[in-house]
Amino acid sequence: MIKKKTPVPRSLASFSKTALQCLGGLTPERFMRDHWQKKPLVVRGAFPSWQMPAKGSRPINKDDVFALSADERLPSRFVNSSYELRHGPFRRRQLPSLKTPGWTVLVQQTNAVWPASEAFLDTFRFIPSCRLDDLMVSLASDQGGIGAHVDSYDVFLIQAYGCRRWEVAETFQPDIQDGLDLKILKRFKPEAIYDMHPGDLLYLPPGVAHRGTAQGTNCITYSVGFRAANRLEIADESFMAHLSGLSDSPWKDPWLKATDRPSRIPARLLKTMTDRVMACLPTRQQVEDQVVASLSEPASSVYFNPPHSNAKTLARFRADLQKGCEIQLRLGSRILIAGRRIAMNGEIMSLSTLPKALESKTAEYLEVLAERRRLDSKYCNAIALNPLILEIFYKMYLAEFIVI
Repeated sequence: MIKKKTPVPRSLASFSKTALQCLGGLTPERFMRDHWQKKPLVVRGAFPSWQMPAKGSRPINKDDVFALSADERLPSRFVNSSYELRHGPFRRRQLPSLKTPGWTVLVQQTNAVWPASEAFLDTFRFIPSCRLDDLMVSLASDQGGIGAHVDSYDVFLIQAYGCRRWEVAETFQPDIQDGLDLKILKRFKPEAIYDMHPGDLLYLPPGVAHRGTAQGTNCITYSVGFRAANRLEIADESFMAHLSGLSDSPWKDPWLKATDRPSRIPARLLKTMTDRVMACLPTRQQVEDQVVASLSEPASSVYFNPPHSNAKTLARFRADLQKGCEIQLRLGSRILIAGRRIAMNGEIMSLSTLPKALESKTAEYLEVLAERRRLDSKYCNAIALNPLILEIFYKMYLAEFIVI
């Protein structure tokens, strides 16, 4: 059992100032109790600095969105006034002028490439990281939007520039319009209407119908989305991973008896075959391993390349750590922890080969890295002094999971 000598997780109190502001004075605990997956929340001035952004603190602007939409690593979409959909990447000349009404461009997973986006998500870290998905940014011209629709996930919608009108309905007809690229509701009658200005926030739980329409040009909205594991995919992955480690043995039934009813399956044959198949199913522990690994999968835009020719040698890596260099979790990397399990970017990390004391210490370092996304010189120097722990972090460096 791993015993941690140093409590590394941040207290909810460390979120209180920012979270209280962005949640309209609600504590994170109260928000989760009263609103999360239950009912919408509107907060005016959740990010007041965005109303008059200071230099260096501004949200992503239109030029940034155009640049991000051209990034082939990121999923991007363009929707025109007829709700026709095109997928990116897009060069600037492929997109209309902002003076042309009725269009919008949406770029997902910006936090995988944009450090400020990843830092912005820290505001919402009172929600377990295993549920946090990505930061999508949308830019729209006047009257641009993607129509009335329903999401299957929680979302925080924060207005960065301009104004967007959100129409919301918790009761609606689920019928979808025919012949469109998007799943737009056929009939939509809003129950509430909110004009959101820079710094305003709207939280919507899953299953709430909504329509966002730009009011004027240069309308930019942040969407903080949350992932929910697909149980069928995880079940399939668990079964296939377990099955790949098994070897079949020939079927034997020397006890089989003659029958005058050949269409009937003998009871013993059915039981024996069923038992053999059931023995191929993964155990609960194996399924839990797969759940943890799957939840730590990075976004589709994140690629990890094999070691390159200019990668640091182990000796250079150790020397840099001893000189005071910091270890940082690479943008897009995910570390999740569940009891003794530690998963990174879709893989369960095995620490069981380490002596117990080093296993505990390594787990502590990894949890600090997961919580803070960096290890300062104190931790790095300690890592450099232990060859076994150093080797683990060096392999993470070669896999491009971390940078120094």
